Amino acid sequence: MDAADSFFSGNNIYIVLGILVLLVVFAGIIVAVRRGRSRNAQARVIQQALQDTSAVPDLLNDRLSGERSPADADLSVVQPVRETSPATKLRAPGDDVPGDLAARDSKSIPPDPSQKPHTTSEIQKHEPKALSSALSNTRSSVFGRLKNLFSSKPQLSAGELDDLEEILYTSDLGPATVQRLMDAVQTRLKSEGGSGFEAVRMALKGEMIDIFKTLETPDQASTGAAHGSESYVDGLEKLSIWNRKPAVLLVVGVNGAGKTTTIGKLSSRVAQSGRKVLVAAGDTFRAAAGSQLKIWTDRAQVEIFSPENVTDPSAVAYQAIERGQKEGFDLIIIDTAGRLHTQKNLMEELKKMKRVMSKLIPEAPHEVLLVLDANSGQNALIQAKEFHGALDVTGVVLTKLDGTAKGGVAVGLACELKLPIKLIGVGEGIEDLRKFSSQEFVDSIL
Repeated sequence: MDAADSFFSGNNIYIVLGILVLLVVFAGIIVAVRRGRSRNAQARVIQQALQDTSAVPDLLNDRLSGERSPADADLSVVQPVRETSPATKLRAPGDDVPGDLAARDSKSIPPDPSQKPHTTSEIQKHEPKALSSALSNTRSSVFGRLKNLFSSKPQLSAGELDDLEEILYTSDLGPATVQRLMDAVQTRLKSEGGSGFEAVRMALKGEMIDIFKTLETPDQASTGAAHGSESYVDGLEKLSIWNRKPAVLLVVGVNGAGKTTTIGKLSSRVAQSGRKVLVAAGDTFRAAAGSQLKIWTDRAQVEIFSPENVTDPSAVAYQAIERGQKEGFDLIIIDTAGRLHTQKNLMEELKKMKRVMSKLIPEAPHEVLLVLDANSGQNALIQAKEFHGALDVTGVVLTKLDGTAKGGVAVGLACELKLPIKLIGVGEGIEDLRKFSSQEFVDSIL
């Protein structure tokens, strides 16, 4: 008998079986312990869940009784989802949208259509702001610092002219304008022999007015161009639109400058005189643009031209002029998409719009108004330079003058770019879009 047979013989076999039984018992104990822990964990989870939902009956009772609990306070701000009109063309970001307009498109918030538009009569009740009040921030920036310069001295020495120059540079006038004003001050001080506060102030005022006067042309009041019994709308006589039918006005500018607001106020003012106004929705890239413009045209009680499925702004402009000629409109205002002056492809698009307009009316557009936000300061000069180079801008609308200390940019636009300021915006009311008066403007800031 070999060793293996001797091992499994006799009592040895019982020892092996006993060891196996013990191993099985230990394995069973381990499994049971683990299962017990798992059941305990599940019980804790269920208990926590029951605790978390214990407030549900109270919440339901509050809702049924009409009371609000702190837990659902934030739910009141949730607005109902509005259905998108089938006529609205939705675009995925980047789909056929040049430049960076697609990103802006996705961030646009459409206006609330439930808001009741104001009628023209309601808008008329607004009292226009006094220009001196609207320009108080700019006056504090220029006049206030100029006065502080003389607060401790009656006369300004030659060496302290650098302080005056610094004040002018930081007033958003532009370098060429500052140099011209400094030359005028030095010339006047030498000729008159005085260098006091009043002498410096009058020298600056006189030169600023001269800068503006060189760009002014006779108003409609003096040219006698007639439209029925009236020649022009009071406050808008600087616009070259009164002796043409239809007159075409193109409005351009960067995003957020105030183009839509300007169009709404301008169209309302013209419509109040009994003239027939058509506003063309040439911003075909931004989904909410047409809706926002529609709110303003409803307030102004003028017609809007916004053809469906037309994505080429040049086509919109062309069709608008066709309709204006056919239906006897007096004024056609062409809105455009906001664009940065650095977006060359979009600037080329504006050139194309001008060419297309001239196919129907050789002189069109009769006015190219560049809308600039006065808060832009020196950047407004850069914008104006690019737009003027591309489109031969005929005039500037300088908006938001009531909320900025950078109104001095108006002097820079006239001096450095030879661009006339035709209209200014100094408030929210329709009458706060007014003609630019160089004398009144300079008197208000100095």
